[in-house]
Amino acid sequence: MAAAKPSTLLRDSLILFLGVLSASWLLDGIQYESATTLILVALVLSLLNMIVKPILVLFTLPFVIFTLGLGILLINAVLLYLAGTLVPGFEVESFGTAFFGALIISFISIMVNIVFAPRKPKITVTYSSGQKRKIRSDDIIDV
Repeated sequence: MAAAKPSTLLRDSLILFLGVLSASWLLDGIQYESATTLILVALVLSLLNMIVKPILVLFTLPFVIFTLGLGILLINAVLLYLAGTLVPGFEVESFGTAFFGALIISFISIMVNIVFAPRKPKITVTYSSGQKRKIRSDDIIDV
């Protein structure tokens, strides 16, 4: 597994910060003491997503496939609940609260990624006949 770039960890932590902040604002069962605690929660969740989440997804893969990916939401809820036990000053009242918190965090993450997603560059391919064609870079298979 390739190591995550620091910029990716920082970006993911910032998105998680916004998501946890939103979840704590919308749900009474998620509480934090200070902004520093919230930053620590975002960093812990980022690390859990990098280290623990792939292992959980691997072990629950049949369930994730059977639920058409909705099992990932349960894994996210488990990680949020775990962060509530690991970080002092951050509390997640119940697993149900963690589930709805994970739903809010996922929604915020999707929205932020849609807004700030980098555009895929187009590549110009020139054939031997001289004809040029523009294709998206994600249409190319790297071998």
